Amino acid sequence: MIDFKLPSLGADMDEGTLLEWKVKPGDAVKKGQVVCVVDTVKAAVDVECWQEGTVAELLAEVGRKMPVGTVMARLLEGGEPGIAVPMLAAERLGAVPMLEAGRPSAVPPAPTFPPRRMISPAARK
Repeated sequence: MIDFKLPSLGADMDEGTLLEWKVKPGDAVKKGQVVCVVDTVKAAVDVECWQEGTVAELLAEVGRKMPVGTVMARLLEGGEPGIAVPMLAAERLGAVPMLEAGRPSAVPPAPTFPPRRMISPAARK
């Protein structure tokens, strides 16, 4: 089993936030393939995998801030037995809430603000 860790993407990078997974459990991954997008202090960066294998599980959740070196996913090497039921680690632990179909989400609407008035200082003579 191969641990896919958050790499240091810059000289001053000590943590990053996972923005998006580009793979899912069961997907085959090749060397140099982009597997996720991580937000650093300076930019959103595509992260490549430098090993070949099959994604066994995704350990990091989207939106999670983590230090460099954190194990984000696990890959199976070519000769390892496959996975029976691919799932996110959070789903396995029951941490992902599921919404029932037809029920509205509990997200409140965005607040509205009155139009902004432009004010400039009086001209000096």
